[in-house]
Amino acid sequence: MSRSPLARVLPLMGTLGGLAACQAPPSPAPPLVREAFHSQLPERPYSQAVRVGNTYYFSGKLGVTEETRAMTQGRIEAETRNIMESFKALFQELGVAFSDVVKGTVYLADLADYEGMNRVYGEYFPTNPPARETIQAGRILNDALVEISFVAVVDQR
Repeated sequence: MSRSPLARVLPLMGTLGGLAACQAPPSPAPPLVREAFHSQLPERPYSQAVRVGNTYYFSGKLGVTEETRAMTQGRIEAETRNIMESFKALFQELGVAFSDVVKGTVYLADLADYEGMNRVYGEYFPTNPPARETIQAGRILNDALVEISFVAVVDQR
């Protein structure tokens, strides 16, 4: 009587499983290094960016200035552009690109400003934009209209 192909293989699988159990456990991964950039201490207890492994966590930025506060039109666009240009400079310093951004968070004082913010924000992500949420936050520090933060993942260098 001939055994099925499966019946011939099953006993071998048990043997192979036993051999795998005899192998040395994998070596532990090296600990992740946490590095802070542009710490604001002692005045303010935060850093502009923190890197853990190849992931960067960027603190929220404001784009409000005396000039934007005086604007009666186009203020949300101006504040958003100030923020994005500030991130652009920080990204360049740290070797990060907008294409590395995987997550954004946008806080708006008023959701009525969503369209203007979104138009400028989109200029910096013409393809493959990151995941994002936009939240109406009410009052933002320094009476800003918008605050934006990012998370970016870069290739190991």
